Amino acid sequence: MTRNTAISIPKEAADSGAAIPIAERWVAWFLWIAVLGALFYHLGGPALFEPDEGRNAEKAREILLLDDWVTPHENFHPVLDKPMFFYWLIALSYRMFGVSEWAARLPSVIAALGCLIVVFRFVKERWGHWQALWSLLILLTGAEFFALARTVILDMTLTFFLTLALCSCYDAIHVDSIRRRRICCLALYVSLGAATLIKGLVGLAVPGPVIFGYLLATRGWAALGRLYLLPGALLFLAIVLPWYLQADARNAGYLQYFIWDEHFGRFATSNFDRSEPWYYFVGVFLVGFFPWSMTLPLVIREYGKTALDDKTVYLLLWVALPFLFFSASESKLPHYILPIFPALSMLAGAGLVRLQKSAESKLRRALSPAALVVALAVLYLLAGSIKPAILPAQIRDALSVMPHSVWLFGAILVVFCVWLALRNSRQPGVPRAFFAHAMVVFLYLGFAVEIMVLISSSRSAKPVAETLAPYLDGSTQLVFYDTHLAGLPFYLRAERPVWLVTHGNKKRTFLGNYYAAAERKHLTTRWGDALFDFEEFRERWHSSERPLLVVVKSKNLRRFAKNVGEMPERVGAVDEYLLVTRHEDSSRKAGGRHANGRSARS
Repeated sequence: MTRNTAISIPKEAADSGAAIPIAERWVAWFLWIAVLGALFYHLGGPALFEPDEGRNAEKAREILLLDDWVTPHENFHPVLDKPMFFYWLIALSYRMFGVSEWAARLPSVIAALGCLIVVFRFVKERWGHWQALWSLLILLTGAEFFALARTVILDMTLTFFLTLALCSCYDAIHVDSIRRRRICCLALYVSLGAATLIKGLVGLAVPGPVIFGYLLATRGWAALGRLYLLPGALLFLAIVLPWYLQADARNAGYLQYFIWDEHFGRFATSNFDRSEPWYYFVGVFLVGFFPWSMTLPLVIREYGKTALDDKTVYLLLWVALPFLFFSASESKLPHYILPIFPALSMLAGAGLVRLQKSAESKLRRALSPAALVVALAVLYLLAGSIKPAILPAQIRDALSVMPHSVWLFGAILVVFCVWLALRNSRQPGVPRAFFAHAMVVFLYLGFAVEIMVLISSSRSAKPVAETLAPYLDGSTQLVFYDTHLAGLPFYLRAERPVWLVTHGNKKRTFLGNYYAAAERKHLTTRWGDALFDFEEFRERWHSSERPLLVVVKSKNLRRFAKNVGEMPERVGAVDEYLLVTRHEDSSRKAGGRHANGRSARS
């Protein structure tokens, strides 16, 4: 590890301004066009996955319905587990393009594109053109980054702002131009503020140790004077405080709950049902960086041959410290480590070019396994469509009906990958190797999107909503009994809450509303109570003047009948769900249809 205390542009950055050959510029244009195609291809095709996509898309829709831009709502109940900024972005997308899956995913796609632009610019300035191209390709086509780029989830937007903050901080420390340094610091503090508005103190907990660790490792404490700390802190507070203070004013005790329970509670306790072993993120790391995790052994060995320069130290800390931080937490989900992948992609991209400069055979040995594992992954899915028993239960039914066109696409991709892996032994130079592997991974992304479309049909509320729609009118109250599909109000375009029935111990946290549980608040909506325990619902079943349509899992039907004291009338079914109603409601609707029929004939 080098001990570099000089504040100057590294030599690589100064050299990166050299003229780029026309052919290499064409490669860059091809790559950026392919990036846009991959990000936006069939963006609205997959239905919203349960529960996260459905929940987040609906929270944003309810901003517009309720005209409440301060308190997030789910199923029209106040739910304060996350800040509002991400939902604002989706709501604005709805305003511009209408409510749809495409519009809900647009903020994540734009954030992913921004992340790619920041990484490309940073690497091109600090290393060079080919390093930037490889870094861009690796980041986009990594499994977790690409999947979350097209998912209605907070973490891609968070990752964009953290990436911009950390790259801007490094630039602010190393540039000589005062004007550019001020721009970098402005980007740094605005990004930190936005990240904190997206996911709370994680917006500081991830970049803070990286910056501190870098200054400690390089003994660069003098660089603090270049970061305009006091004006930056004031700007950060000006961005963050208005919403947090207003949310606390409308929801008493929110700030104390959010800072203590949602941060320290999630980190230090298992109260939120997300505990995993300490090594959990090792597997997530290897799968999330697929297929490029296969190149890492040779890349790491190449870096180990020489002393680490300043920027490499920074990126290594960016990968290692957040990884260790989230591994130490009691609360673990796969998308938590997404912010490390931009830095890892930069290291891998620069490392592949180092391998090529050392010996082209090393680059070939690094890339061949990546092509082969893509072939194996696709082959596994194709085989699973023929023999579904080898697939996980969650995707078995969806892939057993794989269209012939998708199967043929996958088969061609397998042949191409194997051919490329074998041809790597004769593949000269970086440009051809880059172009060939870019073709493979972009074809793989297209295949992956088609698979996501197939899988989404069995992992979404959309099929249930389509079955329910004919049974619903303005007077019918929809009820979910001991189950919940977060995206159902989104697909039904509901304008009032669905009734949710669960046992008393889970009532306050059924919507992930730990704030209500911590503050012992009674959950209600503008339309009155919509969350009941079993005893409360039994009373409603017998007393409600409105027709009730209940969604219950088939395995729970007998328990439901015992709870309400009668066997309900079945009116429909979809997948594992039954649609049931009261006998008098069914008779009333039948009578109404009969009367309407006589009126029409007369």
